[in-house]
Amino acid sequence: MAKMARKRFSGSPITSRQQELSQQEQAVRREMADLERLISEAPQLAEQALERQREQRWLLANTRRSAFDSPDVLHDGRHNEDPSVTRPRRPRRAQRRAARMRLAVMLMAVMVAGAVVLFLVMHLIKHL
Repeated sequence: MAKMARKRFSGSPITSRQQELSQQEQAVRREMADLERLISEAPQLAEQALERQREQRWLLANTRRSAFDSPDVLHDGRHNEDPSVTRPRRPRRAQRRAARMRLAVMLMAVMVAGAVVLFLVMHLIKHL
């Protein structure tokens, strides 16, 4: 008769938890080592970037060119090369005209209200 093989008990939950924690600890230690390496390399990388910028500025300053052949000298912001940048839409002529009319009506209303207040104040002073 074939005997059914019993599953071996791999250990207690405590040992499996300890293994998980040790794996997590190793992962954290690797990450810390990577971050410490990045921190130690950061000043060198910053110095290299600064040196590259200096070289680029020096090359840009020492190239001979006329005043009209460089697009970065007379750059007009209205003519962007990036087509995805869209400028805000201008309101249509009818909308602008309606806004001017509203403004004119509001100014007239304020002037009429001011005249009424002035008239009332003058009559109040007159009858005192």
